[in-house]
Amino acid sequence: MDELKESVKSGYLTEKFKLFHLKDSQPREYVYHYHDFHKLIWFISGDVEYHIEGKSYKLEPHDILLVNQGEIHKPFVDFSSIYERYVFYISNRFLEEHSEEGSNLNLCFQVAHEEQGNVIRLSPQESRTLFETVKLLEEVEKEHAYAEMYSRILFLKLLIELNRCCLKNPDVYHKIARYDKKIVELIHYINENLSKDLSIEALSARFFISKYHMMRKFKEETGYSMHQYILEKRILAARNLITEGCLATTASVECGFKDYSTFSRAYKKLLGQLPSDAY
Repeated sequence: MDELKESVKSGYLTEKFKLFHLKDSQPREYVYHYHDFHKLIWFISGDVEYHIEGKSYKLEPHDILLVNQGEIHKPFVDFSSIYERYVFYISNRFLEEHSEEGSNLNLCFQVAHEEQGNVIRLSPQESRTLFETVKLLEEVEKEHAYAEMYSRILFLKLLIELNRCCLKNPDVYHKIARYDKKIVELIHYINENLSKDLSIEALSARFFISKYHMMRKFKEETGYSMHQYILEKRILAARNLITEGCLATTASVECGFKDYSTFSRAYKKLLGQLPSDAY
């Protein structure tokens, strides 16, 4: 599977987790996109600036990039050097199934989202230790006997060790990024207030920005129009509520839709199914 082929705005994962080792040397076009699973990228080499939700991170070898489900992202690559990385796709259900009280495997992703710092930069010793597990995982996938079981054990080991590193030293989150402060504040407000009035006029007044400048800058920083971004974020949030057992009608209201028919049509157009199909 190739990241370039994920040009659709929403991706799906049928397995609990999946590993890809990717090397790109030929120029290619990436698009802004998101997934309904988490993505962990272990960056190996290349000249890459990675954009996530309005923030741009200049990557260094062996940086670990955490992209939460639903977060808009896109790499900007200078192909004068090879862009190499290991990419893990991780279902949220897998993280929940293997978490225990006081031992949350989703911790590193939660902190990345809450602190708005998507890059982890470990010490050389910690990085070497964790990377040994990544390489072993890659080798196990080529085998047959007990491969699935062994892969699951190794992947759990990787996540546990990564979360332990984050707990031991919160400074591993590298928060230095290039971004437009107003746009990042705007993105954060939208995601935290999906049930509220998020009209262009209301947001323009709240953030003291002309609406035309705001819409232009938002598109530049995210690749999305404000209308499309808000609509898709609301639908994704509603789907999460529905899968947790919330009634579709209630979820639509809690996520900012004024009438159910509008929500239902938008939901089907984006996700290819009716809200009732998510139960």
